[in-house]
Amino acid sequence: MRILRLRLQSFRGVVDHEVVPSPSGVTVLVGENEVGKTSVVDALDLLLDEYDDSRKRLVRQTQPVGQDVATVVEAEIRAGRHRFTYRKQWHRQPSTRLVVHEPAPEQLAGREAHARVLEVLAEEVDLPLWRALRLQQGVGLEQAELDARSSLAQALDATVAESVGGEREETLVARAEAEHLRYSTPTGAVRVEGRQLLADVEAAQARVVALEREVAEVDRVVDRLDRAREDATAERSAGARDAADLRAAQERLLALRLVRRTAEVAAADLASATAQSATAQQGLAERSALRRRVQELVEAAQERATALVVAEGALAGAQERLETAGAAAEAAAVGAGRRRTERDAVVRAAGERAEEVAVERLRGVLAAHDQAVVVVAAAEADLAVRHVDEAALADVEELHRAWVEARGRAGASAPVLVLRGAGVVVTTADGERELGPDPEEVRLSGGTWFEVGGLRVEARPTGEQERAESSARRAADALAGRCAALGVPDLAGAAAAAHARRTAVAALDAAQGDLRRAAAGEDLGAARRRVARWDAARPTPPPGGGSAGPGDTGGPDDAGTLDLRQAESEAALSRAAAEETRTAARLEAAAAALEDHRRRVAEARADVEAAAARADLLAADLASARSGSGDDALGQVAETALALREAAQERLATAEAAVRDAGVEDAEADLAVLRDRVDDGRKRLRGLEDEVGALAAVLDDRGGAGTVEQLAQARADHDRLSRELAARERRASAARTLHEALQEARARAHAAYVQPLRAEVERLAAPVFGADVRVEVGPDLRVVSRTLDGVTVPYDQLSTGAREQLALLGRLACAVLVSGGAGVPVLVDDALGWSDERRLDGMARALSLAGASCQVLVLTCVPERYRKVTGATTVRLRA
Repeated sequence: MRILRLRLQSFRGVVDHEVVPSPSGVTVLVGENEVGKTSVVDALDLLLDEYDDSRKRLVRQTQPVGQDVATVVEAEIRAGRHRFTYRKQWHRQPSTRLVVHEPAPEQLAGREAHARVLEVLAEEVDLPLWRALRLQQGVGLEQAELDARSSLAQALDATVAESVGGEREETLVARAEAEHLRYSTPTGAVRVEGRQLLADVEAAQARVVALEREVAEVDRVVDRLDRAREDATAERSAGARDAADLRAAQERLLALRLVRRTAEVAAADLASATAQSATAQQGLAERSALRRRVQELVEAAQERATALVVAEGALAGAQERLETAGAAAEAAAVGAGRRRTERDAVVRAAGERAEEVAVERLRGVLAAHDQAVVVVAAAEADLAVRHVDEAALADVEELHRAWVEARGRAGASAPVLVLRGAGVVVTTADGERELGPDPEEVRLSGGTWFEVGGLRVEARPTGEQERAESSARRAADALAGRCAALGVPDLAGAAAAAHARRTAVAALDAAQGDLRRAAAGEDLGAARRRVARWDAARPTPPPGGGSAGPGDTGGPDDAGTLDLRQAESEAALSRAAAEETRTAARLEAAAAALEDHRRRVAEARADVEAAAARADLLAADLASARSGSGDDALGQVAETALALREAAQERLATAEAAVRDAGVEDAEADLAVLRDRVDDGRKRLRGLEDEVGALAAVLDDRGGAGTVEQLAQARADHDRLSRELAARERRASAARTLHEALQEARARAHAAYVQPLRAEVERLAAPVFGADVRVEVGPDLRVVSRTLDGVTVPYDQLSTGAREQLALLGRLACAVLVSGGAGVPVLVDDALGWSDERRLDGMARALSLAGASCQVLVLTCVPERYRKVTGATTVRLRA
């Protein structure tokens, strides 16, 4: 913030006075005691803080005693990018008027003007810092309270961040705090938007309850219908699961029966081996019985094979019916898929049409922003080569003025010699020449000589003249050196260079304003990515112009046409989906029938295989029996049969263990239970389907569809708002967690903040105390101690003058650090009364250094204290 102009009328003892301080550097406001210097500060506070109709005591005290007149305060202020004139009148015909000159013209009055000024200052200025940086008359020599000033914290953040990672527009801490404050107030309360969302959820819940009461009578029927449908759906799902379980149980039982058949074969082998080993005398009878058994098994196997052929024929018929149903279901699915594709194409076309409009708008925003970036870069480049600012120009003007004065003094102190004699030859340092008819004056400065007719006249300067000439030479050398350092030939060149820099600064401000306006309200990174994705997805435009987006259907359908096409495609899709459901049901029934035939074929095949296996085993036994003859042969057969019996016993034990482990009996019981369950489920399903039909007829008779749809919409709204509330609470929790973590990290890094402020205080303190001065700055950003010549003294043990000097230096250092952001002027009211002449000279240099970056306003009745402040503007206040 910069005070450009301040006018007081009838303010306490001030009748009418206008102050125009320098917008940068040091302005010394000089006035006698009680002339109204402190009133300047109080007038600014009243202008910014109090309404024009305020009856507070501090406002009433501004009216001159015994006069019924209006008190007026008017100020022209620059705050960031805003420049405005603000006027208030109290006591008589109170009024408030605001005229905004930059960045955009505005004219407001009354409370609206007051609120607008507070809004601008809150956005651009750290007002608490504006008050903290004052050093006022009558107030103790306390240091400024800087630890809670947000603008100083941001400046220190930026300084620390620059030393690590370079400049950036805002810190992560600021962004995390901003995100946290989106959901919570600084005191931790939920913001209005969150409370409103919660209220919306509760209102939606209340509407749902009200609608539920309204449709209570219809709901009883609907609930019964829904339950019947749900029960039917659940019954179908359970039936499908039971059918699947039944098929699995059948397959498992077939496998288990093979295990049991293996055990039976093993038992038969054991019995056969036992019989062979029991008696060799019964060999022929056993062979005869064995032949009969083999024949019986072969016949049984042939019967089972015939049954298998019949079952396989039935299976083939079921397979054909399944294929027919599958083809119908596949055709219905293809039709439904085609309708879905058509519907999706229409929806996609509508979305892409809207996206194309949005992308074209973003393309225009990005083009304007890129052009503004180019202009800003050019303006910055131009400003970078302009080095002569107002302070440098003031230096050159001061040096030029000193040189002119010194040269005048040197010329005034030299005597003048008059030469007469036309045609007389005179020899000087510049050579020989003849005197003209008119008298010539020669100023006898140091080193001047001439000869006439062998007579040499030399001028030796007096001590006073020599000092004057030496002073003039030093002034000329200083002026030439300063001009050379600035790269200009003389004062006129410096003035032209300063004018060029002012022009460049104005051009840069204008370009930066254009850049901010071009990017206002847009996330440029997201916009570029969105345009790039659109361009990457677009096909090459067809010859002859025009454009085509992704999925372009070839026609410039408007929104109404696309809505109509979408409705038609939705209706067609609904019909196709219904047909798909019917064919799927028929396919499911055919599949169930096919599975039943497969089960029967599997059982028949298992029986055939078991009979063949038994016949093969008995045939092998018969062949083995026939291979022997006589007692010896039968004895050998008996021994062989005994071995076979032992092997058969082992096989039988293994097979019986497998049967026990497999649980064949349990599997058969489970299969019976599953068959009963499937039959019962089919009966229940038929009953439920009958109930659904009856309830649907009752619902059609009673109506109430409109209220039901409203209830469905209300529930959808409640679910949506609940999800939004839950999402907001999750985001708020995440933002709060991040904010707290960053605040903890920032507290740990707070010590790093001290370094930039300490360095700036030491830079400004060097002219006052010496180049080796060092200060210690505490966590509250106040000077704790001063070290000079290796001796450290706590702040509260320093002399009164040293404490006053450090208190002012701390304020100046803070103003310098925040001058690039929400900077504020420094107000100094009759300070430095405890400083000696040498310290006053040092404080003058410190004020000059600080004035190069910020605005300093000094109120004093002793201007001699500040006479050595370079480039200071002096304004005299008169009663």
